[in-house]
Amino acid sequence: MSLSAKEVDVILKNNNLRKDTYRLIENRDTIQQLAMDTGNILNRTTIIQLLHVLKEKYGVPARTSISIFKKFIINVLGIFEAVPIFFEKEGERIERYVATYTSVSPYEIALSLLSRSFLSHYSALYVHDLTLNNPKDIYINKEQSKKPRNTKNAQLTQGKVNYAFSKPMRKTKSIYHFNYKNNFYRVHVLNTKNTNNTGIIKQKPIGFSKSISVTNIERTLLDSTTRPQYSGGTQEVASAYQNAREAADILILKQYLERFNYIYPYQKSILFYLKSTKYPQKSVAIFNQMNEDSPNRDILFYLDYQIIRKSLDETIGVYYPAALRIDDDII
Repeated sequence: MSLSAKEVDVILKNNNLRKDTYRLIENRDTIQQLAMDTGNILNRTTIIQLLHVLKEKYGVPARTSISIFKKFIINVLGIFEAVPIFFEKEGERIERYVATYTSVSPYEIALSLLSRSFLSHYSALYVHDLTLNNPKDIYINKEQSKKPRNTKNAQLTQGKVNYAFSKPMRKTKSIYHFNYKNNFYRVHVLNTKNTNNTGIIKQKPIGFSKSISVTNIERTLLDSTTRPQYSGGTQEVASAYQNAREAADILILKQYLERFNYIYPYQKSILFYLKSTKYPQKSVAIFNQMNEDSPNRDILFYLDYQIIRKSLDETIGVYYPAALRIDDDII
């Protein structure tokens, strides 16, 4: 996988270099292949690992430093570009080295911030074509370790629900931002309820260089229902349900909701979206029965936090934004 002497000479001449001292030019294709195996995005750790292989197996001199390697892959070979990433809370800066030899999505750069993370909420809506938008806010997720259920809060009262949803939704403070291909992105790092990674799949979306982990359609709809402000708001969530009518498996959605064992009666929210977006009656009936069987069926619930102008769906028992539109009609 080494370049020919002629190819090396061309690169040397173009960069005003006399010789391939570190044998990084002749090993350009090897570097590229090794980088592809690590996911086309390098950080300090993967650079150290890659350099070790090059020194052990491909004749790169032991004195070749990380800074020399970065200079060559970015400035001489042009097969990577440096992307600075800033942690907003602490003002810290880190860097990722992103391949230029293939199309790398900004979502992949975001996922590189947290090992074994997956795309969720608005980002998963985008991957599954459930939104017409191309969000510049990216949501990556890694589930928490298992925690005991808070039995004190498990007993709902109308007062508790009213109070909780009158306040802003709690949001992550772990936010990064970066510029890539002349676009600004913000990465919201989430640590959500442990579900044993239920509904997380591998997929290679268009415009991505590799397969990534993402919530499936049913898990995405459920996550968006419980945290609409991580998903573009209730209007986007309603549109997602509408767009998923032919693809979503309602029995799987019900199974996930039961397995996750939420304290709040989110079956009311799901039932509202299913009815509003005209799902088949048998699908609506599944969640209608679930709502009827719930010990919290008489609790008036909320589609979102801090709804300014709200209306009440009395048959379900859920408040929703009065301006919510489905098929260009106000509900």
